[in-house]
Amino acid sequence: MGTGSWVVAIGDELLSGHTADSNSHWLAQRLRETPYPVRRMVVIGDSAADITELVASADASGIDRVFLCGGLGPTPDDRTTAALAAALGLPLREDSPTLDRIRERIDRLHQAGRIASTEPNLGHRKMALIPAGALVLANPVGLAPPLALPLPTQGDPRWLLVLPGVPKELRAIVEQEIVPVFCQGPTAAVYAEQRYSGIPESQFFPVLTRLAEQYPEVRFGSYP
Repeated sequence: MGTGSWVVAIGDELLSGHTADSNSHWLAQRLRETPYPVRRMVVIGDSAADITELVASADASGIDRVFLCGGLGPTPDDRTTAALAAALGLPLREDSPTLDRIRERIDRLHQAGRIASTEPNLGHRKMALIPAGALVLANPVGLAPPLALPLPTQGDPRWLLVLPGVPKELRAIVEQEIVPVFCQGPTAAVYAEQRYSGIPESQFFPVLTRLAEQYPEVRFGSYP
């Protein structure tokens, strides 16, 4: 498929309309400034079968970066990590550094009077289960550990990047952990924009047609 990214938003709340998928929109804007602009967006529910199918499809496509967003939390409906491990044939293991970071966060929440106990519960321990071989990235805002897993390649590195669905967490991780390390390269897409007012959109048809014929490697569009 060539250079670029897939963005997969995961959550039953997205499919039901309960929650708007702001993460995909933000990622598309952010990644277009890198060498890995978004080539495909998909929204799926918290289904292990759907997650497995999307991971296999993305792997087979040859795309360079795959972003899985959501489903890393402490509740039973958060199934992304376990489904991902199953899809890639990787065992889940409790990661001590991740559990230690969760403990530190719990201690701060306890000191602030927001929780009663300083001991990690089953939900916290669930978040510390990491697929073997995954890189655990920093989450400067929340508890859920973002992950980076290498995908098979015969050329440049390909990465599966797994992010929490909470927008403020996702954005902080992308800015601090993802873009500086996983989205660098020699070139990025170049965009140019011209604005017009008071002109019917249909009047741009001959101009855009001529430009597309003259510069077939460039994408042109009208966005009223």
